[in-house]
Amino acid sequence: MENNAVISIRTNQELDGEQETIALDTVGKYAIRNNKIYIIYDESDMTGFEDTTTTIKVSDGNVSVRRSGRYTSKMNYLTGEKSLCLINTPYGQVGAAITTENINFDFGDNGGTLNMNYLLDADNQNFIKNNMTVTVRTDSVTESKSEIN
Repeated sequence: MENNAVISIRTNQELDGEQETIALDTVGKYAIRNNKIYIIYDESDMTGFEDTTTTIKVSDGNVSVRRSGRYTSKMNYLTGEKSLCLINTPYGQVGAAITTENINFDFGDNGGTLNMNYLLDADNQNFIKNNMTVTVRTDSVTESKSEIN
């Protein structure tokens, strides 16, 4: 069952000792199907990815983030592993490597929280340390807890 949800995404980034926080609050959909968590929302002009839908899927020790529409990409986050991806942006296509340090999540019928720490390397020179937290709120009440290390 798909539920309407309020989705809050906070990413703290560190590059060369400088820190920045990127925040997005939006509405979207939330569902649990076959023991997988789905978080779906539309991007906007504010994110630079207008006319694009983002789907976050949490399952069996990994997280995938897929963008479809005007700007497409698929990024995979696997604890302790490096994955490669191509990201279509308003400025062209960018190749990147993602090294995931850890993934923690706590979701139930009424939403929950996903937290990931990962290193993003977009050009083999600038390694951006990221801590991303996704919080989802709906109206249901049941909780379940999981951790991937």
